[in-house]
Amino acid sequence: MLRLGLRLTLRSGREALVRLAVTTVAVAVGVALLLGVLAEFHAFQAQSDQPCWACTSGNPVPTTLPASGELWNDSVDFYRGQTLTRLDVAALGADAPVLPGISKLPAAGQYYASPALAALLRTVPAGELRDRFPGTMIGTIGQAGLTGPGQLAVYIGYTPTALNAIGGTTWVTSITTAPATEVFTPFFRYAFGIGVLAVLFPMLVLISTATRLAASRREERFAALRLVGGTPADIRMIAAVEAAVSAFFGAVLGTVIWLLVQPLAAGGALIGTQYFSSTVTPAAWEYAAIIVGVPAIAMVAALISLRRVQISPLGVSRRATPKPPTFWRLIVLELGVGLYLYGLSVTSKESIGAATYPGLLLTMVGLVIAGPWFTWATARLFGSVSTGAAPLLASRRLADNPKAAFRSVTGLVLAVFLGTMVGTLVPAVNATEASPTNTSLSNVLLDQVGMSGPAGAKLLGGLSAIGGATVYPLYLEGSPAEAPSGPSGGAGGTAGKGGNGGVQVAPGSGNLPPAKAVAGAVTVVSCAVMRDLAVFGQCAPGLAAVETSDGSMFGDNPLFNTKAFVSASDPAYHGTLAGLPLQAVLVRVNGPATLERVRTYLAVNAPPQTSIGPGQSATPPRTFGETLQIRTQRADTLENLVYAAVALTLIVAGCSLAVSVGGGLVERKRPFTLLRVGGTGVGVLSSVVLLEAAVPLVAATLLAAGIAYGTSVLAFVRLAPAGTAIPQLGHTYFDLMSGGLVLAFGVIAVTLPLLRRMTAPGNVRFE
Repeated sequence: MLRLGLRLTLRSGREALVRLAVTTVAVAVGVALLLGVLAEFHAFQAQSDQPCWACTSGNPVPTTLPASGELWNDSVDFYRGQTLTRLDVAALGADAPVLPGISKLPAAGQYYASPALAALLRTVPAGELRDRFPGTMIGTIGQAGLTGPGQLAVYIGYTPTALNAIGGTTWVTSITTAPATEVFTPFFRYAFGIGVLAVLFPMLVLISTATRLAASRREERFAALRLVGGTPADIRMIAAVEAAVSAFFGAVLGTVIWLLVQPLAAGGALIGTQYFSSTVTPAAWEYAAIIVGVPAIAMVAALISLRRVQISPLGVSRRATPKPPTFWRLIVLELGVGLYLYGLSVTSKESIGAATYPGLLLTMVGLVIAGPWFTWATARLFGSVSTGAAPLLASRRLADNPKAAFRSVTGLVLAVFLGTMVGTLVPAVNATEASPTNTSLSNVLLDQVGMSGPAGAKLLGGLSAIGGATVYPLYLEGSPAEAPSGPSGGAGGTAGKGGNGGVQVAPGSGNLPPAKAVAGAVTVVSCAVMRDLAVFGQCAPGLAAVETSDGSMFGDNPLFNTKAFVSASDPAYHGTLAGLPLQAVLVRVNGPATLERVRTYLAVNAPPQTSIGPGQSATPPRTFGETLQIRTQRADTLENLVYAAVALTLIVAGCSLAVSVGGGLVERKRPFTLLRVGGTGVGVLSSVVLLEAAVPLVAATLLAAGIAYGTSVLAFVRLAPAGTAIPQLGHTYFDLMSGGLVLAFGVIAVTLPLLRRMTAPGNVRFE
């Protein structure tokens, strides 16, 4: 039976070869997409499990420098919207631990740069980037010390004395080898899991549909084999071999396709980070599981599809019309929506809607279960309101077997549901954070410098000399005795990383902490400054300066750090601003080049001087626009992940639709030919094929989009601030969904020429 099954699969005529080719290609597409998702997840997992040297927590530096270990000052900088990781390091002895990615620590006046940063240093003007790093570059950082090929990172060597004079420096004796604990790592892991399911489920539907291609014709052949003495076991063996061979060829072809496109996938940045090419690949066992598992799934699907001919040799002719789906199929969907509404009623902004997740999952399951009933009801309604032969034939066939009609668009329903929710919520959340206030401050840089009066005046003079930069200072009023002193602060402290390869330290630039870190200290701001930065509030008329607080401007939440912190009720300040310590500077720039020159000047003359914890430096100088970008990038990453899953699902759904339509044409070759011989035009038959695919396709799309949009609006109204406008779907959503529908209808249109050839009058004779 095994040899007979192979012979019937490979050498039983043109129809069998066409069926084998179509099934192979359909399975190959699904396998290639699934391998792509698994490869991205593998790269993400490899990056998440990478040892995090930047997570090292040092100890306070002893009064007398130790003879072992090394000094660290870990900080973050920015360049053109990219985060730049900077580590200033000084060895204290021969046993100083070596950082990952290099063979030895840089000496004073030397530094290592990541390949991406090294490429920038060769092309960018020195005043915009190169001057931030004292000394000479002696090499590049290897893969072990980077999270991706595009990461900007630098290790800068110092003398122990010079580095100890910089605030925030710690003593490190061993480098952390554990992975980083990221808040969003579990979130992205779950997102990839959902992406795998979003592709796996439609792919299983595709495999099932492909292996059922021309099922009626094969059932007739298998029934004939039963008539000549074949046993049910023989039929099962032949069907299993036929399905396994095509699925195996498809799995192998899909693997080859993936290997060809793998370099392109490695160059992408799905979640905002580019991975190393060596990690963008599925594991060996995943390849093996797909090569073995896909044929096994195809065999099971084939056996289930042929269960009717195993009763008797006359099983095919005794086929009965299945019962129509009942209204009870809507129960799961109703329960899902109800559970979602309940979860929404008890959720809060702090829980980020977590209570709604079970309801969403059950709603998606309910859509799949209720789909056949909606298809049946839509077909009945369409048939009752339409006239003509084509709508009548199409609606009768859909109502006769709505499960088969809905099966080919199941993946599309899930894709539309997820895409609509993300397309509604993510742009709405981003628009809420990107308020007009944030937009007006997009080119304003904020740096928390904390300098004494003379050093601050010198810094302001240097910034003002940069063409295209307008400087707005914020001063600190408080008792000098309450400010820290010593290497990390105070009037006698020193600061600066510039000059002579990092071994010279600029004296007299005493650093101070922010106002909220000093008891009794307040922020003093000039009212002239507030007139230029009106979004932060206005002084009472006639005042030259006021005492206020800095509010939350140093945070990373755009909803809070752009709120007004000056009001007419603030008390007047009558002293001289020039003698006050400089707490922070706001700098408005006229372009990206000016911004980077300002940032370079600050990196050299006012590096981070305050520590917010072991191994953590103060917020680096960045614009309010960059702060907003950091916040919205997380939501954009989620949107990209879901849209990628939706796009993949749409492709798989299109393949399923192509297989379903093609299989339907093959199965109805005889009745369609007889109808054409009897006088029915090809246009009528083409309309039947189009309507049979379009009716469930459009109905499923509208159903999923309507439920998803309604639930999204309810969630936004529940969690958004009062008075926020109802979210609207953006052009990206409509482009993606309309593109998916055009693809689907294009697939249907491709099959229509085949209909004309198959139903030619010369085909009236049948084997």
